Amino acid sequence: MPQPPQSTPSRLPPAALPLCALALSLLAGCTSLDPKPDIDRSTAIVAQRSGIAPVWDQPWQASLTTWDGHAPLRVEQAVAMALRNNREIRARVESIATSRADLVQAGLLPNPVVALTLRLPFDPVSGGSFVGASLVQSFTALWLRDGKIKSADARLNQSVLEVSDKALRLVADVRSAHTRIVFGQRAVTLADQSLATIQRTIDSLSARVQAGEGTTLDVNRARQQLAKARAEQFPILRDLAKERRRMLELIGFAAANADWTAEAATRLTPPTTPDESAAIAFASAQRLDVAAARLIVDAYQADLSTEERSRLRDFGLGADLERDTDGKKTIGPVVEVGIPIFDTNKAQIAKAGSLARAALANYEATSQRAILEVRVAWVELDTATRLADHYRETVLATSDQNLALAQSALQSGQVDVTALLEAQRDLVNARRTLSDLERDAALARIALEQAAGGALALASPRAPAP
Repeated sequence: MPQPPQSTPSRLPPAALPLCALALSLLAGCTSLDPKPDIDRSTAIVAQRSGIAPVWDQPWQASLTTWDGHAPLRVEQAVAMALRNNREIRARVESIATSRADLVQAGLLPNPVVALTLRLPFDPVSGGSFVGASLVQSFTALWLRDGKIKSADARLNQSVLEVSDKALRLVADVRSAHTRIVFGQRAVTLADQSLATIQRTIDSLSARVQAGEGTTLDVNRARQQLAKARAEQFPILRDLAKERRRMLELIGFAAANADWTAEAATRLTPPTTPDESAAIAFASAQRLDVAAARLIVDAYQADLSTEERSRLRDFGLGADLERDTDGKKTIGPVVEVGIPIFDTNKAQIAKAGSLARAALANYEATSQRAILEVRVAWVELDTATRLADHYRETVLATSDQNLALAQSALQSGQVDVTALLEAQRDLVNARRTLSDLERDAALARIALEQAAGGALALASPRAPAP
């Protein structure tokens, strides 16, 4: 019976050395799995457009540290806390690391396949054992590598823009909630002032009744108005409490204490509003979801190119080492080629083409929707601003004047208390309505900034999107 061959140190066949060198040179350009540079790109976009740099390289806070939960909450504090602690946005940041891993994977060749063969004879007298080994490396990925890398790179950039867009939408949500809280607090203050005014009127009317100059009916009318004003205060307090709790969820502390106030932002000069055409230009240049949709088109076009090159599915080169029954060793090349008889990859090519065309249509739809959103937001802001200015200059001014006239007429005995109560009610309603209009204008500006890509005063609207 032949003796088995002695073990010797394994060496690559000479023909395999150039192939290995080529593979190593191809793989040298894309080996980093660290997503930090990509995440830094996203944080830079958010910082540029919101003024607050996200802290995504640190874990979210387990307890309130940057804010004690009782002091007046500034909008900048709320935005910074939301960007760091909001779990949804932190989960989306991980998609960047996933896309980075996909990009690295796209540049790798498949692992070589080692096959070992051992055949033992049924009759040891007439034959001996047979030992063989082969090493085969598939090189199909070589001509598919460029397309896969382009697709993965486009999807990585799309992930960066998508995370940035979601973060800016979170910023808009936080600013909107903060604005609602500020105006909700103002509405509570106006309601308290109204109650105090009505109470003073009741005291004055009671004194007049005691002096014999009025009737109990006048006092009862004022008390009825006081009770109605108190009832109208409950929905205001309810909405304010809900907005505070919504803000706590946005900044990552849904279970925290809700007994706090929001600090109103002070502006030295009112912000300028671009005209409609400039707003459209900002949206066309800055909308991150539009840029992300464009990158998806590039990814699917790269996928189509890859499928068109995949008609030859399998192609491998290697070496085969054999030892026959006489102890003789042989070595020779191995070529593996998949024959495209049944599957010529036409179905996958058709599918990839359809997906590419659908991605292009979705990109165009996203562009159209972006323009619609910014135009609607501009109309909302323009109308809300004009209406608030008009109401302030006409209705509120007239209501103040009517209250003063009603007080003078009541003191002189020209009218009864009904005129005073109506003037007070009209003034309270005017102040409340003006506050609501100013709140709507502030919210409309936030919505316009978001529709324009996150900001309205970065640079020229003709600047290219990142």
